[in-house]
Amino acid sequence: MYRELFHIGSVTIYSYGVFLALGFIVATFFARRWYVERYRNPDVILDFVLAAVVGGIVGARVFYVIGHWSDFSGEPGKIFALNMEGLVFYGGLILGLALTILVGYIRKVRFWDTMDLAGVCVPVALAMGRLGCLLNGCCYGKPTSLPWGITYPASSGIVGARHPTQIYELVLDLVLFGLLWWKKDDFEREGTAFWLFVMGYGLIRFTVEFFREHAQASAGLGFQVGSLAMVAVAAVVLLLRYRLLPARASGALEPGFPELE
Repeated sequence: MYRELFHIGSVTIYSYGVFLALGFIVATFFARRWYVERYRNPDVILDFVLAAVVGGIVGARVFYVIGHWSDFSGEPGKIFALNMEGLVFYGGLILGLALTILVGYIRKVRFWDTMDLAGVCVPVALAMGRLGCLLNGCCYGKPTSLPWGITYPASSGIVGARHPTQIYELVLDLVLFGLLWWKKDDFEREGTAFWLFVMGYGLIRFTVEFFREHAQASAGLGFQVGSLAMVAVAAVVLLLRYRLLPARASGALEPGFPELE
């Protein structure tokens, strides 16, 4: 575990925060590259990233505080502790995506263009974030005797070798990103990349939860039920969209997208 990478004066730089930032940077690189190739105006990507960063961090923190309110009700000042602890992924995804959609609306970007961009690029950001989880010592797995099990320092309170669930998800996230990036220009219906991301990530979380340990045993089951719901909803939506919507013209610029001046 390397929770604290270094200090700048009295400011502590945490590994989780660094890799979270790197995830946004890498996702921004790929998002901008795609928009350069397809839409000719990549500058809106910076607005999207700012919205995703702010919404992601605030949403992840708010969802954690709501779920652990008993820990904060007596000390509300702890809500604003900036130590990169106590974040819930789904909260960050929901608010980050909501603010990104709002920015897309303001910048006159088509709704499904925004969603497809998120669907393709979010998995690589998630993969980088899991490296932060590994160094932070969170999201660890159940005990294992496999040779690649990870043993944490005694001070962490995590006893014995554990499944490196952070690495499991990192690899699966990169596979999902690679597949979506490879096929991103071949989808005949707008929104396909986003819903494939929802389906793919649901399957990833469902699988990883078999190996991940939670303080409450029911939490893993809850995540798996939620993940299967994501898969089911995405599958139904994709089926309906391919049956009801016409295919878009291959290589055509989307109407209404702002071009460079």
